Amino acid sequence: MNERTPHTITLTVYNHSCTAFGAAWQTGVCGNPVLEYTDEADIAFERAVRVKGECSDSTGTVKNAAVIRGVRSGEACRWRVGDESGVFSDSAVFRAPKPDGNRLSFLVMTDLQDIENRGQWLKYAWQDALLRFPEAQFLVNVGDTVQEGGSAEMWAQMFGMNEKFFRSVPMAPVAGNHSYWECYLHGYDAVFDKHFHLAHPPQDTRHGIYYSFDCGPAHFTVLSSGDSMETDNTGLLSTQLAWAENDLAASEKPWKIVAVHNPLYSPGKYGCRAPICGQALGMQRQLDALFVKYGVDLVLCGHDHVYAVTYPIGADSLPVRDCVYETVFDGDIEFRCAVNPAGPIHFEAGCAGNQNRGIEAGITEQVSRNFAEMSAMTCRAVAYAAVSIAGNTLTVHYRENSVDTGECVKHRAFGIKKTEKNRDGYAAP
Repeated sequence: MNERTPHTITLTVYNHSCTAFGAAWQTGVCGNPVLEYTDEADIAFERAVRVKGECSDSTGTVKNAAVIRGVRSGEACRWRVGDESGVFSDSAVFRAPKPDGNRLSFLVMTDLQDIENRGQWLKYAWQDALLRFPEAQFLVNVGDTVQEGGSAEMWAQMFGMNEKFFRSVPMAPVAGNHSYWECYLHGYDAVFDKHFHLAHPPQDTRHGIYYSFDCGPAHFTVLSSGDSMETDNTGLLSTQLAWAENDLAASEKPWKIVAVHNPLYSPGKYGCRAPICGQALGMQRQLDALFVKYGVDLVLCGHDHVYAVTYPIGADSLPVRDCVYETVFDGDIEFRCAVNPAGPIHFEAGCAGNQNRGIEAGITEQVSRNFAEMSAMTCRAVAYAAVSIAGNTLTVHYRENSVDTGECVKHRAFGIKKTEKNRDGYAAP
């Protein structure tokens, strides 16, 4: 292979307004990287915009990066990356999110890592997702894309096996522990930053990145639980915490969603078992009151590879179990919709890789009382979720698919309905 041939190509939501898209790709050497993009019909790239890229060190390879700008809302964009010497990737097409003040749809996946199958299992998740939720505009990847963040080979395998998905659906990635725990890094640091191209606030990127963006009616605050490397597993650093409060306070979007890899609440070992649940407890103390104060609706997390949905969590870190619910029928599934919940619902979206886990043995009542629903991952299945917002209602559909048959083996859903809410917090039902 030519040392300038692109591989491990990622496409991310780049800027705060979700109108630019960051492309990152790996090569063997630092050459003269370029990105080309055009309209969908221009297969020969005769009308393409050419953007000069930049190079930096990566995990034994070279990271190349450039930004796609100016694609109109809802427009399909054909793009490719390569080198001025004439070496290019195949082209791919993605559609720029079409912000709507009242509607939005996106996918959620977490813990994609898959050593044994090189990313093959993930296909059972995204193929089903694109078929059943074609309106989804981007993916929130809640962390741990590969098992060993310092392995260039594992990144290449994952993105090579699933390039059709990762190059056609922009991603909002979250830093997971496999990109900051030293045992997975092969001596590298800033592994997350070496594989994704994102605009973000000034910060130390050695253990992950925090950033935010708006799309349609929702504001997304992406946190990095990698601060645990500096806080001895007791929460976030004061710099990230102050940024998070300012970020949430500044948003006037009607829906606020937080994504963080390490869960604040989980029925798995990282939410239950001492001392490794210290990060969860620390973030509860730091963030629960903050989330209620600024009206966070939904917290997306991963790390424990189980399915879990909390009751609304109050500022005092206690579940609000007297919330009013409406019963909703959506196709062949019936579920509950929390009406004006007095705090955010925390959601753990299973595992999109091959490391399925169960509920912690001996889970205490103090922990289990937080959950409206929880279950182990089905053996030999992969999971994902689809989130949709329509006016004052947010709905989450969660699916587990068998890797042997491709059939859905578990389908759950829940919702949030708001008839009253302002940017300063929650109104009473």
